[in-house]
Amino acid sequence: MKAFIYLLILSPYSLSFLLHPTLNRHASPPLIATSINRSKRLTPLSMSSSPSITTLIPQVEGQGEKGLREIEGVDNSSDLEGIRVKLLGKNGELTKVMSYMKTLPPSDKKEFGRVVNTVKTRVEKAIEERREAVEMEELEEKMKSERIDVTTPGIIPQGVGRRHPLSITMERACDIFLSLGYDTVTECEESPEIESDYYCFEALNCPPDHPARDMQDSFYLTDPDGPDETYMLRTHTSAVQIHQMEKRKPPFRIVAPGRVYRKDDIDATHSLIFHQVEILAIEEKGELTLGDLKGTVEYFLRQMFGPDIKVRFRGSYFPFTEPSMEVDVWFRGKWLEVLGCGMVDPRVLEKAGIDPEKYSGFAAGFGAERFAMVTYGITDIREFYNSDLRFLDQFPHFSDQGMKAFLDGRAPERPKDDIAGDVEAVEGGEEEKEKKEKKKKKSPPPAAGDLDISKLEFKVGTINKVWEHPDSDKLWCEEIDCGEEEPRTICSGLRAHYDKEGLEGKKVVVFSNLKKRKLGGVPSDGMVLCSFTDDDSKVVLIEPPEGAANGERCTFDGYEGDPATGNQIDKKKMLQALMPDLKTN
Repeated sequence: MKAFIYLLILSPYSLSFLLHPTLNRHASPPLIATSINRSKRLTPLSMSSSPSITTLIPQVEGQGEKGLREIEGVDNSSDLEGIRVKLLGKNGELTKVMSYMKTLPPSDKKEFGRVVNTVKTRVEKAIEERREAVEMEELEEKMKSERIDVTTPGIIPQGVGRRHPLSITMERACDIFLSLGYDTVTECEESPEIESDYYCFEALNCPPDHPARDMQDSFYLTDPDGPDETYMLRTHTSAVQIHQMEKRKPPFRIVAPGRVYRKDDIDATHSLIFHQVEILAIEEKGELTLGDLKGTVEYFLRQMFGPDIKVRFRGSYFPFTEPSMEVDVWFRGKWLEVLGCGMVDPRVLEKAGIDPEKYSGFAAGFGAERFAMVTYGITDIREFYNSDLRFLDQFPHFSDQGMKAFLDGRAPERPKDDIAGDVEAVEGGEEEKEKKEKKKKKSPPPAAGDLDISKLEFKVGTINKVWEHPDSDKLWCEEIDCGEEEPRTICSGLRAHYDKEGLEGKKVVVFSNLKKRKLGGVPSDGMVLCSFTDDDSKVVLIEPPEGAANGERCTFDGYEGDPATGNQIDKKKMLQALMPDLKTN
């Protein structure tokens, strides 16, 4: 077994965590930490802890009838779509009830499934019929409101039209980076919109079984000349960076704007098609640091939004950068998340044929639609693609028009508090602020001892049962007894390496004080410690010290840490601080 170990992915933003595999048993008595605060299991129906089919079926049918009544009363497409998501969406009421299938005896599962499918079919049919009727009513209403009086004398169009706000935004971003010495990459041969799986995922440190792929499932294509190759409409312009690293010899700097595609439900903030602008800078190792990245990003954002904006950086995770950050700006009275960035992962450099011992660099990227919506106050992303002249005529001809006020320093007032503090928008004047300050002063301090955990808390647990994740064919859901009042539910990528029978009853080490996150709609409360085999072909569970009981805490020599919450855990600091010996105390 190799000397480095990683934790399987249990959230869309986590990849791995390196630990030394040596395990020792400490002789001191077990230390059981107090229970970590976690929400109760969500249920779509009001039921007892042991539901039966006789109680489930009437409630499912009742939900269906209630939904049909709501559908009948809808008079516009927006409300109808809201009802569809509420009932049939990924976390919809009728979708969630299928999670009770595993609690029923085998004899009842077939009947319960039949009833649920019947109710869903009725609801889907009713929604479709109502949608056709509503769309026809809306069309008739629109035709009436847009009726043209053909007897009115014609008006000669003035001017030559307007440029699209997305073109303006991307042009301005590219101009800023051009002034910093970056080259643009826009040619079809260098920036293809149809990419192979290798350039879109594998070369960017996302292997085939990586759970983060589920968030970026794209539109796949079949090549009749090469059926074994997987092609798709690219999900990000990061693939351009791989092409350029293969073609160019460091040092170099590029900016790559382009169109990308993802499988998203269309709404006011999401679209199947959108645009990204990404940068990549590669120099000899030591020439580019995290400080250079922060300085570049801050300069770019102040050129885009004005000199007086406030910028903050937050630690994050991306498979292709390490360390990684997300960047927010204080703009028009609130914090807005605008882009992601980080130092290029050495694995990505190595796959592209660049020696990571000799060269390093940084990358950053953002969505053009997001920047345009923030800059011009647009509330619905669909407006960009409707080709409505009444919308397009509002925008200037050139990228610098409309930004002069910001560049002249007439930006919204910048808050005076420290970046690390919470920034509150001024609402309600001085009187409201005084009330908030008094309320803060009166709040009692937290009771000592309510949370007795270390920055790194690993507990011994036993996997009681395993079932399939309802929305991912790459994940298992595991119920793990960690010696607490209730067992934990953890989602993991162990499905690629273990079957259900191979996991149930296994003793494992659980990374227990992470913040609970939803993975594919299922809350996941921790991680399971695992390791690569010597040939990197398989992932195996790390077994706790022999005889360790559920709930015993594993620690690392020299790093027990101070009490903290899962939100305060910094992966980079943990990697630097871990000691080689793992033991229970």
